[in-house]
Amino acid sequence: MSIPRVHYSHVIGLLEVLEDFGGRVDIAKIADDLSLELDDLLPAVDAAELLGFVRVESGDIELTDEGSIFLSEGTRGRKKQLGERLLMLESFKEVIEFISQKEEKVVTKEELLNLIGERFYESDSEEILKWVIEWGRHGLLLKYDSKEDEIRLV
Repeated sequence: MSIPRVHYSHVIGLLEVLEDFGGRVDIAKIADDLSLELDDLLPAVDAAELLGFVRVESGDIELTDEGSIFLSEGTRGRKKQLGERLLMLESFKEVIEFISQKEEKVVTKEELLNLIGERFYESDSEEILKWVIEWGRHGLLLKYDSKEDEIRLV
């Protein structure tokens, strides 16, 4: 399933550091500058690339126009733009469409786990669901009620 598998704040941090480097730099330089192992930085790089905020080529990472626009926005603008970018991901769009087909625009955690397992053949549906909820909340697309174990469209 194509969905970012790293915390939103890590992607924001990566983009901000990349901007500090003038928008283009060797990925290893960022890892070194942040005292991280390259392997620890790669999930944020992958997520930023998946969302179209960066381009990676020959070990260099470059901020895209979309990434620059994203960084120029305030918190609410970033969240709105993130939601738009998430809806460009086919698997995320399918989750949103699944929920929107329900009468109340709400599904149980179990229903969404079943969709993830059946449609996306993920062996760790719980882990994927965690990322769907996190990114959906940050993108102003989903709300999660942990007491009722329900996910609803915003």
